[in-house]
Amino acid sequence: MAIRISVVTVVLNDIAGLMKTKESLFRQQYESYEWVVWDGGSSDGVAEYLENLEDKVNWVSQPDRGIYDAMNRGVAMSSGDYVVFMNAGDTFHDNGTLAKVAKALSESGPVADVLFGGAMLSFPESGRLVYRAPRTVERSLWHGLPANHQATFYRKVLLDQTPYDLQYRLCGDYYLAAALMSNAAHAVYLDEPLATFEVGGQSYKRRRQLFLEPYRIQRDVLGHPFHYRLASMAKRFVSTTGFVLLSQPLFKKKKKRSA
Repeated sequence: MAIRISVVTVVLNDIAGLMKTKESLFRQQYESYEWVVWDGGSSDGVAEYLENLEDKVNWVSQPDRGIYDAMNRGVAMSSGDYVVFMNAGDTFHDNGTLAKVAKALSESGPVADVLFGGAMLSFPESGRLVYRAPRTVERSLWHGLPANHQATFYRKVLLDQTPYDLQYRLCGDYYLAAALMSNAAHAVYLDEPLATFEVGGQSYKRRRQLFLEPYRIQRDVLGHPFHYRLASMAKRFVSTTGFVLLSQPLFKKKKKRSA
């Protein structure tokens, strides 16, 4: 029996991004999937667009308490064996992505609770593309996510048991990975680009939360000692600085000399 994948998309006033994600999903060669969209009450025509897709999408449009509350609600609407979160604007790397994931999951031996895959990081302002391979839990979870959220596939039953904690408004994805792996979830890895993710957004605009929330997760969920948390904070500063530099345009336009 084919593995059924639920693709959960959260959107708020981003119809262009939603259309981009829809096109990427509908081009997939793998057919055993469902598309679940939670719209937080957009005013730019999202509901009307989804309504015209008829039976191709399972969707709801109503206010929520933030992105991770919306994701929890999307999970509750899902019926697949595994869930991946592809929010408005996110795209799969190619048309065979879901087929590759389903094959890897079916051949994983013990039932996989989480699949961590690779992702292409896109820096729109500079035009750079950087591949981020999945990292093992043992080497990476002390500091951050083993893989990008868009390249991570969760067994649905585990998300029902361990939803996103809404106190983490920016790093809920890190909380989820930490909580699941702390409970001995079985992880498998697929070292291929599964998603293309545009770097930027709210994470780099709210830098205080970007540093404090991981610190709390490492303390309260992972139980790491202070020196681990301090080392992670320093590493996060270096990596954030690197992302900022990668975002800079490759060539700056020369200013015209005035007459």
